[in-house]
Amino acid sequence: MELFPCLLSPILWERVGNIPALSRLMQAFIDKEAHKIVASQKLNGVLGVFQKLIASKTNDHEGFFILMRLVENLPPETLNEYLKHIFVLLFHRLSNSKTTKYVKSLLAFFFFFSYKYGPGALISLIDTIQPKMFSMVIERLILPDLQKVSGNVERKICSVGLIKLLTEAPELIDGCYSQFWGPLLQALIGLFELPEDDSIPEDEHFIEVDETPGYQSAFCKLLFAGKAEHDPINGQIPDARLHLAQSLQKLSINCPGKLPTLISTHLAPEAAQHLQKYLQAANVALS
Repeated sequence: MELFPCLLSPILWERVGNIPALSRLMQAFIDKEAHKIVASQKLNGVLGVFQKLIASKTNDHEGFFILMRLVENLPPETLNEYLKHIFVLLFHRLSNSKTTKYVKSLLAFFFFFSYKYGPGALISLIDTIQPKMFSMVIERLILPDLQKVSGNVERKICSVGLIKLLTEAPELIDGCYSQFWGPLLQALIGLFELPEDDSIPEDEHFIEVDETPGYQSAFCKLLFAGKAEHDPINGQIPDARLHLAQSLQKLSINCPGKLPTLISTHLAPEAAQHLQKYLQAANVALS
């Protein structure tokens, strides 16, 4: 931990070429020493780094890596006092400087937050920023952009977090957002079965060039210092499709007769067929 305060020095993060390596080092510290970071009152410094990175179109993904490591390694009560401000920052960046890359990272973060801290916490936190704001998140972010999420781990995070929302959030099951239950299930099955939407608006192709003022040395990854893909779910859910089937079956026990009606009303026939295959593979039925 002696090195950690140096890692928070703003000047280190000024050079674009430093950022990937610094971000990896900070993530490693969070993985190993998260509680010491909090105890030594360095969490504000880490969040300051996150805030700087999230403002950059080039390096916003590194900010999300750090934020997700904090959520992964710290209990919600430790982050509670910061969460509303964090979410306000995320939405501010979304409204002022939206890019496809940012949206994909934001969706992965939201769904990981749902998985780790619970779907109710995600909904209530967003709605404290603005009443019924979660409906806008569904309509303007999740439904139109979920298919753009790329990467096996990121897509799995999104699917598992969305399953949590669909099966554990009263607001979606029979509450104020229940009208979105069917469309979200349709979107989830699309995430499983349809190819990634890799379309990018024309004005996003030169973001990295536009954001690099003058000459700066680039990050050069060492040949034998490759980064293993980090899976924060850690194999706890091997198959998201089976997990969906099992979670729906548990929900149907608590809401008998409700799910078959919702599914027949809202799912396209092809999506309903895929869902039936998941249920058969999991050897479960909906009541």
